[in-house]
Amino acid sequence: MTKPLSRSAVRIYGALSALGDGSTDVLTRLLPFFEPVLREKNGALFDPEEFATSVREAYKWNFNTDVVEVFVPRLVEAGWLTAPEPEGKTQSYVVSLPVELPETEGEKTASQHLREIAERFRSFAQELSPLTAIPLEVEEYEDMLIEWLIYVEAFSEDSIDFKQSVQTDQSGTMRQIVEVPNTSSLDDERKFLCARFVRHELEQGGTASETLARIASIGLLTEVVQDFVRPSDTVENTDLVVYLDAPIAMELLGVSGRAARENIVPVINELQRIGAKTRIFSQSLDEMSGALKAVLQNPRPTGPTAQALARGEVLRDFVSQVASNPVPFLEERGVLVVHRTIEQTPSEHKHFSAEQRQEIFSAQSFQQNMNARDHDADITTFVMRQRQGKFDSDIFRSRFVVMTRNGLLAQVVRRACLDMELLSRSQIPPVVHRRVLATSMWLRTGLGTSELDVPKRMLLANCERVLAVRKGVVEAVKKLTDALQDDEKVRQLDILIQQDRSTQMLMDKTLGAASVVTEQNLPVLLTEMLHPHLEEEREKGQQAVLEEKRRGSERAKKLRGQLEAAQSEAESAENRLRKQLDEDRAAVVALGRDVAEGLASARKRRRLLAGGLALASCIPLVLSQTPLSIGLAVAVTFLLAYLTLTGSGLIGVTTEPEKALAALRSEAKRRMLEAKIDRFELDWKNNRFGVAEVTDASFQDLLTRVVDKHSS
Repeated sequence: MTKPLSRSAVRIYGALSALGDGSTDVLTRLLPFFEPVLREKNGALFDPEEFATSVREAYKWNFNTDVVEVFVPRLVEAGWLTAPEPEGKTQSYVVSLPVELPETEGEKTASQHLREIAERFRSFAQELSPLTAIPLEVEEYEDMLIEWLIYVEAFSEDSIDFKQSVQTDQSGTMRQIVEVPNTSSLDDERKFLCARFVRHELEQGGTASETLARIASIGLLTEVVQDFVRPSDTVENTDLVVYLDAPIAMELLGVSGRAARENIVPVINELQRIGAKTRIFSQSLDEMSGALKAVLQNPRPTGPTAQALARGEVLRDFVSQVASNPVPFLEERGVLVVHRTIEQTPSEHKHFSAEQRQEIFSAQSFQQNMNARDHDADITTFVMRQRQGKFDSDIFRSRFVVMTRNGLLAQVVRRACLDMELLSRSQIPPVVHRRVLATSMWLRTGLGTSELDVPKRMLLANCERVLAVRKGVVEAVKKLTDALQDDEKVRQLDILIQQDRSTQMLMDKTLGAASVVTEQNLPVLLTEMLHPHLEEEREKGQQAVLEEKRRGSERAKKLRGQLEAAQSEAESAENRLRKQLDEDRAAVVALGRDVAEGLASARKRRRLLAGGLALASCIPLVLSQTPLSIGLAVAVTFLLAYLTLTGSGLIGVTTEPEKALAALRSEAKRRMLEAKIDRFELDWKNNRFGVAEVTDASFQDLLTRVVDKHSS
């Protein structure tokens, strides 16, 4: 089945470039899926019942003769069916496929893109998990990836043909096991591998992510057939009331992870935009609170909320608040609570009786939790009673519907309602999978059609769901670890299980299969789980070193700046000091000149006084020759001769250095210039003051003295 599927997918993928161009006939784009089915009957009469059976077997669609009637005109227009009597009134047709359908340019490009992606997928798979390597050819990887993309989160009527058996669990207890048929031919390990690769590519972005989203859109288009979303006209407004199942409400509030929230929020917003009312039954609130409290109380929780907590996408305090009272958080997002009981409104019971509710309860044999069965039976009953026996083939005219994440529940309820003859195959059941509603809105309300936003968000959300840590794998590792009787290993495992990167590594190496875990590879698994944690610590250490280097560089830069600023300030201060010294020397020179002039005037006055005294001593000799005058003259002459010979003088006519410097200091004191003259070396020569020039040595000495004085 995979090879016809791949060929059909390539054909449709090549034709999907027109998606979002305004055309509403999306069913025509599904015709390539029928080519391999009709090829086997080429030339024979067309049997609608046989054709519907073949399609169901090939693609697991809910395909019947009613749907075949929708496609017959399109098959005739394509030339794949021809009427034996064109002019007659016959209803029979002959399968008339051409020998070989021509390959379009779009199909050639699609084949090339898919082969390139398959090559990357094979390399990725070989590097991901050496413990569970899957040796396949590149063509097989291509088929596997296409099949997963088309059937991701898809459910069909065959999915509810449960097989029940009794098995003994690890504790020796006999338990009833319900086997759910697989929608596709892929086992869990291959589904995990596909999801891991697709998430990697979507996170990387680029052309591959666009190609993967476009292939996934093929799967959404099949919902038009699979769940009979008809007619395909656009929707501008609706009076639909959509009740959210507990897991959907948890996704909306973000407690199931970022990808799940980003997948459901646009759908809810679009519903509210076109007038639909979003509600939740109080029973679903209780189920949601119970599920969240169980996660918070479990030392080794698994599931979407546990993963979101481990990844840090949601805070534990927020989960606790939602678990205690989710009502205000839901009301903030436009989701109101509806309180109903099975006993109320007896007038509605005729539309869905207690016995019919019991049929829904009993049909859920896949569900072992009786409380969950009761909840699902109750909300189905509420919707059926509110519909009051009115049904429609258009989901937007169906008045009331429950949107669920549980595809099995949607199929079980649909079949039960069909068996009880409460609705026809073309009518919308009371419980629909979110994929159905998202597809309807994607194709009929313009919800990001051209950008493929819906397929991308759906892929990421489903990758997250498929890749979630599985309880069986954790228990298998825990059992073998406990058997080692090593408390340190047990403690280490408990810590690692709470680390998202470690648990993701565990799932990568086992591909989500508990059977892979053995005593032989347990040490390898524990080492691999520890590796990302150590790698994270190493990265943190490197970041810390780089951060410390950065801070050190910033400190050094700051210190250099401070040093440069200090040096600049010092140079500026030195220049100011030099300038000040030059000004001070000029002032001292001027002071010395003034004092020297004053001393010169004093010497001149003394000379005049000496000359006057000498003249006065000569007058007696000139005026009279008396003995007294002669004696007086002799005495004066003797005195002057004695002073001259001994080097003394009665009246000094020179200025000694000490006296000159003293005079200078006295004048400086009077003028308050003492501090200035102390800064320079002074001398007195030739009746002039000498002021020493400011040399580098003298400046540095002076600078040191100024600093020492300032410091003291």
